Amino acid sequence: MEKIRAIIIDDEDHCRSSLTTQLEWSCPQVEVIAEGKSADEGVELIKKHKPDLVFLDIEMPGGTGFDMIEMLPHVDFKLVFTTAFDEYALQAFKVNAIAYLLKPIDEDELIRTVEKVVIEKNDIVEQKLEKLMQYLSSEHKSGKIAVPVSDGLQFITTDKIIRCEADGNYCTIHLLEGKKLVISKTLKHISDLIQQQNFVRVHQSHIINMNYIKKYIRGKNGQIIMDDGSVIPVSRSKKDDFLEKF
Repeated sequence: MEKIRAIIIDDEDHCRSSLTTQLEWSCPQVEVIAEGKSADEGVELIKKHKPDLVFLDIEMPGGTGFDMIEMLPHVDFKLVFTTAFDEYALQAFKVNAIAYLLKPIDEDELIRTVEKVVIEKNDIVEQKLEKLMQYLSSEHKSGKIAVPVSDGLQFITTDKIIRCEADGNYCTIHLLEGKKLVISKTLKHISDLIQQQNFVRVHQSHIINMNYIKKYIRGKNGQIIMDDGSVIPVSRSKKDDFLEKF
């Protein structure tokens, strides 16, 4: 998983060092990329590094943590206040802080805070990937579809897809040359991506590319033999729609 890039802004050296150590031991998904001692320094570090997460002290010489937030044109990172004083909590949440940690920072609270950041970051990434997939699979880009894999997106030319088979909330995409790809999406999701005339859903569990049909066997429901040798059942409810394609 990609690391969460964090900056610590605190005027006390021992507080920055202690928090860095806690993160290293308890939250290995966080990488501290910079540290600052003041509001002015914090602004410069944030502009330079564009972090995912900022741990921010409140009472610092030359300006408070709230002063630092006001100096920024926009806040496009997750904000966690770290302070020895509890009277600023309401003000902290008014500037959309996701957590308010009192010093000395409790390890369990720190872990829960980081887990919240991870969940929200993953949700944002998923939303962006979903939008990208929808765009790439639009009629303007109909020659390819984008499907999620463990490390990102894989782009598949649709004319290389022989068939797609459902397996619960997963789907196996069977490609030319015996290749296949298992993805954590439903068959309906694939059906929405592949909106082309040569693809047809012939069964609750099967979508086929009609360009790779080898033979249709008549029967109560019927069966399709594909070029890869697979035998695909045709459901009664899909049979008429399938035959109308010819």
